[in-house]
Amino acid sequence: MKKSSLSVMALLALFSTAPAKAIVISPTTDANVLAGNILGSGISIVPGTLNYIGEPNQSGTFTNGIASGLAFDEGIVLSTGDINQIPGPNTSGPEAVGDSVSGDDDVSTPLGTAGDADLDAIVTPSSTQDAAVLEFDFIFGDGSVGGDLFFNFVFASEEYIDFIGSAFNDVFGFFVDGANIALVPGTTDIISVNSINNSTNSGYYVNNVANTSGLANAMVDLSFDGLTTVITASLTGLAPGPHSMKFAIADNSDGLLDSAVFIQAGTFSNENPNTPPPGTPLPLPGTLALLAAGLAGWRLQRR
Repeated sequence: MKKSSLSVMALLALFSTAPAKAIVISPTTDANVLAGNILGSGISIVPGTLNYIGEPNQSGTFTNGIASGLAFDEGIVLSTGDINQIPGPNTSGPEAVGDSVSGDDDVSTPLGTAGDADLDAIVTPSSTQDAAVLEFDFIFGDGSVGGDLFFNFVFASEEYIDFIGSAFNDVFGFFVDGANIALVPGTTDIISVNSINNSTNSGYYVNNVANTSGLANAMVDLSFDGLTTVITASLTGLAPGPHSMKFAIADNSDGLLDSAVFIQAGTFSNENPNTPPPGTPLPLPGTLALLAAGLAGWRLQRR
């Protein structure tokens, strides 16, 4: 009995001192690298159609997502600002829902670059700027068959929680043959700070900032003040032949306070990745998951 107790204490000491791995961001504007990272089964990219628009630090790949509290481990990220600012911890706060005060916000890189026409159409009469865009054409199989399209993503923003309900909602879209499929599941609403938050579609929301509004702080090891749970974008029944794909994100109304969209590696495919239901807790960081497994094993030994 004493030996088992000592083992557990040693395990607790080990994990209480072991540092967590931070998310690793690798900036790149290479459209081949970005698209290749997310490409999954049953789909091919049409040669010569890859294109990236944006500044050098607006896009890249990442690893160690789960260890940081993101819902998946690897993928690509597109941002309205500098992705090198994404690794946490988040030092913002305390904030309050809807107080529209940005003094404590620390992820903000106004670039002064162009917006995107498709995103402008979503937010009209506002307009966008600082756009980052990845686009290409794709086919199912050899192009002679149609299919269904799926991929997983997470939206994050520094506009949470103090700009909930404001006009300063950064916008992103996933346009398949010109139609946006980046929508709140089961609705026709675009995903933004105003459409997913602590009171609206709250099952998809993860608060990540200290606040005076009584919201639990998930303390995800990212600098953004809030993010969504993992969401699956999908479009079924696509016809044979090539289809256009455009991932785009931009600042809305002004260039302040960055937002980003993370797309899970290998999930841009014709197979549903079986996303957990809305409101599923974030995966435990790697060290805590191992601790939980160790404690479970100890309990079995005691039996």
